[in-house]
Amino acid sequence: MKLADPDSLPPTSPKTMAVLILILIGLMVATVKTALYPSPPVAWDRLREIGTLSLTDANTLLSSSDAHIESIKAGDPVTTETWYKNHHTGTWTILIRFTKTPKGDVVQSVLIRNDISHLPYFTRTWDYPEKTSPPGPAQPAPAATTPPPAPAAAASAPTN
Repeated sequence: MKLADPDSLPPTSPKTMAVLILILIGLMVATVKTALYPSPPVAWDRLREIGTLSLTDANTLLSSSDAHIESIKAGDPVTTETWYKNHHTGTWTILIRFTKTPKGDVVQSVLIRNDISHLPYFTRTWDYPEKTSPPGPAQPAPAATTPPPAPAAAASAPTN
């Protein structure tokens, strides 16, 4: 078979080249986003139904998504379960706190953490949802300080 002479090939139009470059950039961005910024599985969105999702439903949801239970810490008001799921990017860790109600145990809070470990010398950790200050008791007021001197006292001071 005879090789084509590079000078005899028709030139590629600048529009075609621009489209190909844009497609290449888009593929690179999508690859980086998938590898370095993973999202939790969509089925886990239901875990955020705070106060309505029962312990049984949460456990069924996680076990059906191939997550494995790591530990259970049972307490009187709150039970904490830790689950993990291995993923091609690393390991997902799910920490769920259940509170006891008259209807049974329901989800009180959920923390989903992703540890990316599939790249050598590169580990990242994200918490889903992003950490915010948890609702809790109000911050105590700062201790009372001595008030500044009254303006009358400053006016009565002698001046030179």
